[in-house]
Amino acid sequence: MMTFLRPLHRTLPSLLMGLTLLLSGCPTEPEPLPPLQAGVHTVRMPVPLGIGTVGFMGLFGTPESPSPYAERYPATTRMHGHPDFSAVVLSRGEGAELIFLRSDSIAVVQQLRDSVVEELFDRTGRDYDDALIISATHTHSGPGRFIQGGLYDLIADTFVPAFYEGLVNAMADAVEGALADLGPAAYGLSMLEAADAHSDRRCEDGLDYVNDQLGLMVVKKEGELSAVMLNYAIHGTILDIEDFTLSQDVTGAIEEQVAEAIGVDVPVLLLNSWAGDVAPESPGLTPPEGLTSQPDGYDRMDEIGLYLGELVAANIDEVQTSDSPELSSLTHRYPIGHQAIGYGWGEFDYLWGGVYCDTSAATCDEVLDHESLTDGCIPFPEDSPAPMQSVFTVGRLGSAVFTTWAGEPTTGLAESVMDEMRSASGQDDILFFGYSNDYLGYQLEEEDWWHGGYEASGSMWGPRQGDYMAGVQAEIFARWLALDGDDEPMDPSFDDPGLAPPFELTGGAVWEHEEALDVGLIEAQPAPVYAPEDVARVQIVGTSPGLGVPVAVLQRDSGGGFEDVLDGAGRALNSDSYAFWVDLIPSPSYGEESGPTPRRFTWSFSMPLHTRLRSFHGEEALRFRVTFPGVEEDVLSEPFRVE
Repeated sequence: MMTFLRPLHRTLPSLLMGLTLLLSGCPTEPEPLPPLQAGVHTVRMPVPLGIGTVGFMGLFGTPESPSPYAERYPATTRMHGHPDFSAVVLSRGEGAELIFLRSDSIAVVQQLRDSVVEELFDRTGRDYDDALIISATHTHSGPGRFIQGGLYDLIADTFVPAFYEGLVNAMADAVEGALADLGPAAYGLSMLEAADAHSDRRCEDGLDYVNDQLGLMVVKKEGELSAVMLNYAIHGTILDIEDFTLSQDVTGAIEEQVAEAIGVDVPVLLLNSWAGDVAPESPGLTPPEGLTSQPDGYDRMDEIGLYLGELVAANIDEVQTSDSPELSSLTHRYPIGHQAIGYGWGEFDYLWGGVYCDTSAATCDEVLDHESLTDGCIPFPEDSPAPMQSVFTVGRLGSAVFTTWAGEPTTGLAESVMDEMRSASGQDDILFFGYSNDYLGYQLEEEDWWHGGYEASGSMWGPRQGDYMAGVQAEIFARWLALDGDDEPMDPSFDDPGLAPPFELTGGAVWEHEEALDVGLIEAQPAPVYAPEDVARVQIVGTSPGLGVPVAVLQRDSGGGFEDVLDGAGRALNSDSYAFWVDLIPSPSYGEESGPTPRRFTWSFSMPLHTRLRSFHGEEALRFRVTFPGVEEDVLSEPFRVE
């Protein structure tokens, strides 16, 4: 049904305008657009602790960690920074609006985006295909199991239709909540540089450079800050597969600490950019003495978040905003694959795509034999090929023009695309939203691809994929420029393939919520007294992870009773944040009893008492308040103090 309704919905306004002009006999001035409205909303991702992660080369063997929610990948047993969906809607009326939806996931695939567009159409009667930008943070510690296809089952664990549909509904909830929040607003952009939070990780090309651009986007409602969006290139992974951790990873730490640094409880969305050859980098901030020892990577996330938080806080008040920014966008689909790229016989002999070629064996100090670089790829099967079509969304947001990108290009390729956009548009400011609206792996310029290395091996369509995508993007951007300027656009050199075949949403795993025993029992109280360098901890028997991860809040005795401790942004300091880590210990363990079994689910909440962000030295009376899904009464721990 959607296939027919969407084109009609998009075309009808222009047909009515043309009919009006024909009947009037003369051109009329278009109605001025109304002032900007904006809305924001965040929804917790409906994901069980115990699901497998994705993107850690799981097809080559993984450590043992069973759970009902994981199959090929090891199950997560810990959470540090709960994944969520955050939406920002900017609207000056129908046809002049943009929707940014940030997802704590490794990628967005076009079928998922199409499903969200369809769900929003069903709920609102509006087609948001041109407006919607779903941007993945590229955390490798987000959940898998949302991509369907033969090789994807090895890369992202087997597809679960019910979990996928839950993600679609939650993403639509975030957008619908932002639409319901629309109100008079202003928007502004400042282009900053952030050199010390990332670095060039790709040695095979012999270069050492990275583009330090950080786009700082500010949304205000009634003069007050309402949302912050950052556009920055940083590979979204610090944690490893053997950490068994569900996490927003470094991007979530950045978002959290930007909010704390500016001191306002607003959504912060990091919209990742090109990051195919960009790694997170420790900025070198001197740590305070006596820090609590945390799991590997946690302090590094804190340091990067602090650096970028301080940078944003120092510049945010200088961002000039307008209640009438230009908003325009176009979404266009295009073919990709062996034939579309135009490979000749023997150039890349993988008709359905191929990854992890011999290029991955490259090192930084050797000259590669080019004849062997396309050998040894893992081929996509004919009945489940690599994506053979994809999508770009391009347009204008205030003083900048923008493009999405379906995956993770290298800095050099992204810079060439942005240079072409500047030349074509005459616009200096370019926003480049990577990992957005679809995912096609890594993309490199062809000359760089032949240097080999991991990035080259992760390109689904071989050495010419990056240059081909750049050429298609230039055509789509030129088409949008013509339409935006009321010129007659040239037809592109390719046919629009329409929507990708949707995922099959029947069958698959069914996750049963196992019976939880002894809910509310406190297995281990906090110690009565802690030193500042200790970790405060409480262990409570709670509900099944299938119902969601419970939330612990730190409370302080203010003299008139216990109250929630607030962070620098004024939010309750809780275990969905980076102030805690949360462990799950089922008994019997999933390894002992694999079928649906009544279990004790012990949830352990751990909070370091002295980090780069805060210290609880000298606190006389603290306690934890824990809320379990579906349980009416909270569980309160015994008080403790920090000497």
